[in-house]
Amino acid sequence: MPETPLSILLSPQTLTQISDYHLLAKTAVEGLLTGLHRSLCRGSGSEFMQYRAYTPGDDLKFLDWKLLARLGKPYSKVYHEETNLRCAIILDASASMAYQGKDAPCSKFRYAALLAACLAYLAYHQGDQVGLFAYGSEMQCLLPPGESSGGLARVLAALENCRPSGRAEHGAAWQQVNEMLPRRSMLVWLSDFHEFESQLGRTLQQFRFAGHDCLACQILDQDELTLPFQETLSFIDSESNQEITTTVHLVREKYRQRMQDFLDSTRRQCLDTRTDYLLASTSDNLGYLLAAWLHKREALHRC
Repeated sequence: MPETPLSILLSPQTLTQISDYHLLAKTAVEGLLTGLHRSLCRGSGSEFMQYRAYTPGDDLKFLDWKLLARLGKPYSKVYHEETNLRCAIILDASASMAYQGKDAPCSKFRYAALLAACLAYLAYHQGDQVGLFAYGSEMQCLLPPGESSGGLARVLAALENCRPSGRAEHGAAWQQVNEMLPRRSMLVWLSDFHEFESQLGRTLQQFRFAGHDCLACQILDQDELTLPFQETLSFIDSESNQEITTTVHLVREKYRQRMQDFLDSTRRQCLDTRTDYLLASTSDNLGYLLAAWLHKREALHRC
């Protein structure tokens, strides 16, 4: 696929060069929105407010054709946006998320944090309440969605201060999140989902029963997906420190099959619980993930 200015802007190679999370999110989101149809970027529950004279370039779907026929002059309908979605971003900040392959532009955690910052900025500036929950072996950040004008700044500051560490306690973290969220929230879960295969479906089902809509984004390094190494290597589990030495080419095919089984299981459990699922490599452009969130948000508003 040929590169465009927008695809370059939304690449992790570009975004990782920006250290300030507010500037990063603003740059990425405003670049994305210029490339999308404006109707996708409007809020929901729009209430008619007034007419104004049509200006060339206005979306024709808001042109009042009956008024045009009656008065002979074009007028556009102006709407007052009424959005009340609560968006909670759940970020896996365990030690396994710190992995960064030799050819990767950033670690899994940095990629997830970039995405979280962009989602928070996008949600907040569309009128939604936004919160952040980050966890490893314990909760690092507990910011429920709220209406405070400082909500976005608090989320972005928390992302800058968060560091991946410890063993992922997915179940305990999600229990805390579930207790703190009001009904009818949109949850975006950013994780590699390692060591959670047997509990994922049950956890997602609990959130669905609580009335939440979920989007699960599984973030992996390309090394994890393909095991490209050639030599004999020692692999150290970043959470348990367990070490295994192996000749890679002897186990590559078996590893890849196990990885595919893991991905299939994760996708199936999401499907079974009516949870949207996305798989991302840390080298993937963030644009399609943000667009997927926008489509999900738009669908919820039509419900």
